[in-house]
Amino acid sequence: MEQVLEKENLLRAIMRNDPDHVPVRRLDGSIPGMVRMIYPNSRALLSGTDRWGVSWAGGVPAASEWDAEIQGYPVNHPLDDLARLEEYPFPDPDEPGLMDGLMAGVERERVLVTGEICFPVQDRAHLLMGLDAFCMAAVDQPDRVAALLRRIADYQIGIVRRYTAMGADIIRGLDDYGGQTALLLGPRLWRRLIKPELARIIRAAKAGGAFFWLHSCGHVMEIIPDLIEIGVDILDPVQVRANDQAAAKRLYGDKICFMGGIDTQHLLTEGTPEEIAAEVQERIRVLAPGGGYILAPDTLIPVPAANYRAYLEAGERYGKYPVET
Repeated sequence: MEQVLEKENLLRAIMRNDPDHVPVRRLDGSIPGMVRMIYPNSRALLSGTDRWGVSWAGGVPAASEWDAEIQGYPVNHPLDDLARLEEYPFPDPDEPGLMDGLMAGVERERVLVTGEICFPVQDRAHLLMGLDAFCMAAVDQPDRVAALLRRIADYQIGIVRRYTAMGADIIRGLDDYGGQTALLLGPRLWRRLIKPELARIIRAAKAGGAFFWLHSCGHVMEIIPDLIEIGVDILDPVQVRANDQAAAKRLYGDKICFMGGIDTQHLLTEGTPEEIAAEVQERIRVLAPGGGYILAPDTLIPVPAANYRAYLEAGERYGKYPVET
């Protein structure tokens, strides 16, 4: 049987079109058949100040693939008062040289190219304002919050257009909407404030011919239909201890590709290799039938080496189609 290239297999998984095997995401964030590009100072930093004036501290660099990076945390919020919104110096998405070198050495025939926009809407707003201030303003000053979110989305659309002009196949946004048991803003406010701006960003990605991949930690079950409606193609991580993954697959698995499935809150960090192998087998049984599944940890955090090996080995052992159901 002819070997399927990892790029082709990944594309088949995303499109729910007869993949050869379940793609497996590693703890360094890589997926066989894909390369990710992130422009400078746009992600959560280990330390220093990002393009938006948010300062970060306390991060720990990766010591190995399984001893993954620990992101820094924000230590200032440069727009803590929305009365200063008009004075705030938004970064320029058209800045010359911003994307220089990102495509260097990329073998387009062998990989899908993903352009990352960290914190596309909600997360960027609360990084600028502080989470408490943002959530209170969403209730007390929704029109001002909407104006801020629109300015943020305008910037992200500019970045998306640059990525797609460079040939990006996928745009990935990282915006955490959920806590452990509920949405941070609640469905009504999320639909009023966040959904319209996220939809504009996704439309820009689709206009450039790209898939849209959304990372959103926490509980998101109520808004999965909304995410499908506005064009999300890949959703990760559908966090194990915060969502009903079996229900998500049953209700929406013919419309979206799920990525994730493996608990890092307890299992990968504290479980045994045997428990991890059994859980990988079960997640593949539940989420992989019909394609539309990429095996991945909930989050990319340090785990014991033996547990990481068990995760990778089980993904290879149980991920060959047709999967056992």
